[in-house]
Formats: sequence, structure tokens, C-alpha cells
Amino acid sequence: MYRLLRNPLYIYLLGFSLSFLVYFLDWSELYPEISTSMIVFFSITFFCFGAFGFVISHLKLIQKTYSNTKSKQIVVFATALLFFYLIEFIIEGDIPLISKLLGRDGVHYMEFGVPLLHGILISFNSFLIAHTFSTYLSTKNKQLLKVYFVLYIPALLFFSRSILMLGLLTSVFIYIHYSKKLKLKNQIKLVALGVIALYLFGVLGNLRSGGDYIYDQSKATQEFMESSIPKEFYWTYLYVASPLANFQNTVNHKQNVEKDFVGFIFYENLPQIISKNLGGPLNIPQKDLVRLIPWLTVGTTYAKSISYLGWLGPYLLFLFNLLVYLAILMFMVPTRSNYHITTLSILSVIILLNIFANMLVVTGISFQLAYCVIFAFFERKKIVLRT
Repeated sequence: MYRLLRNPLYIYLLGFSLSFLVYFLDWSELYPEISTSMIVFFSITFFCFGAFGFVISHLKLIQKTYSNTKSKQIVVFATALLFFYLIEFIIEGDIPLISKLLGRDGVHYMEFGVPLLHGILISFNSFLIAHTFSTYLSTKNKQLLKVYFVLYIPALLFFSRSILMLGLLTSVFIYIHYSKKLKLKNQIKLVALGVIALYLFGVLGNLRSGGDYIYDQSKATQEFMESSIPKEFYWTYLYVASPLANFQNTVNHKQNVEKDFVGFIFYENLPQIISKNLGGPLNIPQKDLVRLIPWLTVGTTYAKSISYLGWLGPYLLFLFNLLVYLAILMFMVPTRSNYHITTLSILSVIILLNIFANMLVVTGISFQLAYCVIFAFFERKKIVLRT
């Protein structure tokens, strides 16, 4: 079972299986019943991801390739990254964390940074965290461990939860690739830590938003509210199951829509760095999923595509995403590359987070794969100057 987690395509099965299991706890009366069309769709995607996952493993395209990237090279890139962040802080004239601590108005974290540049920096920051950790586990160079932790500092300074979350999740998958076997006692410890983390997630949620309001608005069932289950775990149920609920709700309301192939391709298949900046000037309307309640905002990777093409949208998006994953695994980054495990781990995180939204179009996430492909392409090539 532990070895299966090294295959990114199997992560799809794991992620959506957990999402369905949580959904069927039925702790909320708000969530609609899963339809036959949803079951058929996910059965097809499960079969395809499972089958191609088996092929990828059979072709031995997943290897324990140690990263031997020179530490000096990583330090140079980390220094350059921090330099560009410094320019952003100077331009903004503010550090959001310091402003928050001092209780003064400052630049909101959603508005921080130079447009376009900031998106590139965030994506490269996440990529560099992943590859630095991979190279550290390979070489045990303690200097790289220091660089690894330093790379989280900008995220703390301007409240980038995405860098923190992606960095930690990717690090977990990298650790899985490098470790030989996880002992039973360590597995128990990890499960215990996971349960504690989920409980604390609920505690923070109640502190920030107020438990009674959330339970009322999301229509928590009377059976759950009267049960002995700690109410803090309801937050995990809400976040993990709501994407499927919104997807089903969108299916219920958007099956028969006027097809918009241009909008589908533009907003569901191209990076947001393109669609956000060119969608308006090109007058391409953007459509959305149908939310059960406004603050439950996500609907898996597939929900929005329903609004453009009906059921044709999710099927086309599923095929496109699968082809992208297979192209990266089979052709883009060789198994002998220093970036092989980094690529596998980033891809695993992207596929796992597809239970929430279409991560391939999120620039800060998908561009990490682009860096893997670019660096893998140039790592074994020498530049020769001819006179």
C-alpha cells in the first residue's frame, strides 16, 4: 500500500475515494444525493486512472532516482528568488505580517505583489522548496535543509497559504519516495498526528467563524449533533465533501446548457495567467459552478466544465488532464533526471488537490511542472560558445 502512494495516477483513486467516503457519512442535510450519472462518470475515471497507473508502474517509469543537483546552484536560485521578493516588498512599501502584528492597515495579502511577477515567484518558490527538500534527502547536505526552511519565510511575510500548503504536501510525497519502508509504529504516529491535525483544524474553524452559525447554515443533521463524535471534525467533513456536493448541484442545474467550447478551452484548459489577463480584452465570458451556499466555493476539478458543455465538459476535461499527466510521466522528465522525484511529487499533489478544483489551470501550481520540465531538459546539456 505504501508503494502505491509513489504513483501519481493512483493518488487520483485515493483522493476521490476518501472524498466519497466522507460524503457518505451524511452529516449534512444540505448535500444532494449522488446521481447515477456521477457514479458512472467517476467509475470511468477510476478505471482509466487505475489502468494507466498500472501501465506506468509496469513500464518502470517511477524510479528512486537520487537528486544530485549541486547545492551551489540551489543557493543561487534561492538568492535570486529572495532578491525579487525584496523588490516586491520595496515597491509595496509594506510587509503584511508586520502590519498585522502592529495592528495597522497594510496591503491585503490578496493584493500583495507585482502583477504577473508575483504569480511566477510563487510558483517558482513552491518548486524550489520541493526540489531543495528532494536534494537534501538525497545528499543529506544540512546547508540545503537551512535553505529549505528559509524558502518558507516569504510565504509567512505575505500570508501565502498556498506556498505553505504545497510545500508541506509535496515534501510528504518526496519523503515517501525516498523512504524504504514506514514502520508500523510510525504509521500509527502519522495517523494519530493526522487525527489531531483535523481536530485542531475544526477548533480553529470554530474560533474564526463560530460553530453554531456553520452548523446551522450547512444544515448539520440532528443525528450528528446529538452523537458523541467531536463536533470539530465536522469542518473536515464540510471541506472534503462540499466539492462533490457542489459538483452534483451543478449537474442538477446545468446539464442542458448552450455549449461554449471557446470558454471551456480558455478557462478550463489554459493557465489562469493567460485567462485572467486576456479573458476580458477578448470578451470571452466566464461561467461558474452552482454553489449550494456562497461560502462553499469549490466543486472538484470538473464542476465548472459542466457550465460550459454540460456532461461533455467533465469527460473532455478528464481526458485532457489524463493526457497531460501521461505526457509528463512518459516523455517530459526522464527517470534518470535529478528532477524525477520532484516531478512525481508535485504531480501527486496536483492530482490530489483535484478533489477541490482544477489545479492544472492554477498558475502557482501548474507552473511548477513547467520548471521541472525545463530544468530536466537543460540539466544534461552543455552550452558551447562558437567564435
